[in-house]
Parts: sequence; C-alpha cells; structure tokens
Amino acid sequence: MEIIKKIIYVTTTRFPTEKAHGLSTVKICEAFADLGFSVDVIAPRLWKRAGGDTFEYYDVKRNFKISKVFCLDFIPLKIMEKFSFVLQSVSFSLVTIFYLFFKYGKNFKQGVFFSHDYIPLYFMSFLPVSIFYDVHHFPGQNFMYRRVMKKSFGFAVQTKWKIKELGDKFGIPPEKIVYWPNGTDVGKFKIAETTEEVRKTLGLPLDKKIAMYTGQLFDWKGVDSFIKAVRYLGNDVLIYIIGGSLEDVANCKKEIVEANDSKIVFVPFIVHSKIPLWLKSADVLVLPNTGKQKVSLYYTSPMKLFEYMASGRPIISSSVPSIMEILNESNAVLVEPDNPEAFGLGINKIFSNPVLASDISHQSLDDVQKYTWRSRAEKIINFISSHA
Repeated sequence: MEIIKKIIYVTTTRFPTEKAHGLSTVKICEAFADLGFSVDVIAPRLWKRAGGDTFEYYDVKRNFKISKVFCLDFIPLKIMEKFSFVLQSVSFSLVTIFYLFFKYGKNFKQGVFFSHDYIPLYFMSFLPVSIFYDVHHFPGQNFMYRRVMKKSFGFAVQTKWKIKELGDKFGIPPEKIVYWPNGTDVGKFKIAETTEEVRKTLGLPLDKKIAMYTGQLFDWKGVDSFIKAVRYLGNDVLIYIIGGSLEDVANCKKEIVEANDSKIVFVPFIVHSKIPLWLKSADVLVLPNTGKQKVSLYYTSPMKLFEYMASGRPIISSSVPSIMEILNESNAVLVEPDNPEAFGLGINKIFSNPVLASDISHQSLDDVQKYTWRSRAEKIINFISSHA
C-alpha cells in the first residue's frame, strides 16, 4: 500500500487570529511538515478583517503552505452572527472545492483532507477523497455532523472522555480514534533570564507576588473565580489577567465587582511569542476552569496548561476531569472549581510552602516533556499511514 504523504488542512480559521485554535492549527501543521509530509492549509480570505504574516505572528517555520480563498464575510457587521458564520463556512467550503480542482486536478485525491471544522469536511465528503476529523468541540447531531462522522476514516481527540462518547453517540469504534492531548514547544519556555530580570523587561513590580492567568475571558474558563479570589489574598499579592480584548476586559469590570480591585491588573491580548516571558514573571499560574459546562469538564485540552507546565512555575488548577488527565497532586495544587476561596487558599498555600512550590514545579516540567506538537502529530501520522 502506498503511504500518503500529503495533508490538505481545510479550515474556516481566520489567520492570524488571537483564538487558540489558530495556534493549534499552525503548530500541528508545522509538526506534520517536520515529519516529512507535504502540508497545504486552505483558509478563508476575509476582506474585512486585518491580516498579517501568519508565520511571523505564530513564530512557526515556513515549512507548509497557506492558501486563502474567497468566502462571504458578514461577521464584522455583527448581524445574526451565528447565521453569518454558517454562511461564511458554507461559501468557503464550496469555493474551496473549485479551488482544489483548479489547483490539483485529479491529484488532490492522493492527499488526506484534515480539519477540526465539520462544515468543510461535510462538503469534502461528497468527493472521492479521504477525510480525517480532528474533534475539538464535541459533535452535535445535525445532518452535517452525522455525515462527517460516517464518512471520516479516522478521528483525533484530545481527551479520553471523547473516545467513549464518540462510541456511544455515533458508534465509532476506539480503533478509529487517535488520542493525544494538545501540546506545546517546551524549549521556547526555557527562559535564561531570572524572574527579576524578566519583570524589569516587562515593567512589572519587583516587590509583589504575582498570581497569573493567560488566555481568553470566556465564562467557561472560570476566570471569575480567580478574580473573586482576590478577597482571600494579602496586599502583597497581585493578580494578573493576560488576554482577552478591551471589550472583554470592560465587560468583566462591569459584571464582577472584584475586577475593579487595585490588586487586579488586566493586560489585554498580547502576541503569543511573548507568553513565555509573562509566565516566567509569575510566582504562581492559575487554571480556573469552571465545573458547570461540558466544554470545560470534558472537551478542553488547554494549550495554556502545557505552557504553564513548561514554564516551570507552580500551578493552581480546578479539579475537573479534562484537566486531571494531565495534572495531579504531584504536579499541581488542585482545588474545587468555581470556589474563589479555594483558589485563594491554594495560592496562599504555594506562597507559604516554597518546598511544595518547588516540588510540583519540577514534576510538571518533567511531565510536560512528552506533550509536544510533534508527539501529537506522530500519533496521527502513524494512524493515517496505516489506514488511509
């Protein structure tokens, strides 16, 4: 059997984007290419939104191609946003089919069509091609999802919960599923400068303890619990929230009284290449996922989790199933989700016990070494090579 050496990654993702799925897409494509595969990314050309060089933005190698095709783009108008996204995705998928015929002719059949977006895969499924679904959000039961689940020859998941659910909901056997969490570039988080030097570079106070969160401010991320934990922290402790838009920060300050506390500092979205420095500047890193939503409990495999681990800083985390596939009592302090007091006590526990802080930091740094994008790519490539 001829081994397929080409992956065509079709995605509705806007490049570059501040959303995490943009980073995960380019990193897995970079890893596929490092393993010797030819990788073409097909993405929408969104005329109404700012662009930029994707490779520079994410600091990835130029070892794969990104082609952008036309699609209808009404999302910036903020009119019926959900419908506008579907319209954008459908128009992009249809144009992509014509683009592929024009670019590859009959040769496009020789590659694997790979995506974490179900709408493009739905339209690809009507062609005589091999499709592979990287399941980020758990599939619904609409007709498009059902066809994609039926026609895909393989699936990748980031949490073990999805394996059983795919079997229960869609009858997909475990042998068609590749399990491996998201990852990170461990080496990029090895910062030679001391914490004091990094703080001077970033203009952060040297005489305060810093508890930090990085990422979006979506409700399921549980950032509200971290913010409210300020009530249980001393005056020598600052909370830094790194991420979210200016609008997100404004809404947060409007909805959460504690968000206006002088001990809480918001730093709206920064480019990902700066994250290692910010993590090195912290005394403790916080992952406060809520226990109230399935996306947090079972679906997510946060890239920030692996970045936290690679930074060598102590971690405080919600004890939710998705996170506890990676974290445990030997590499983190686990606390009850949605409980501000528990987070406050956990943070104080780290500050009052330097031996514990050192032990869990070293263990998490040791544990994260296997969670790389290359490791995830290898698992998927091994499956593709033996099944496609």
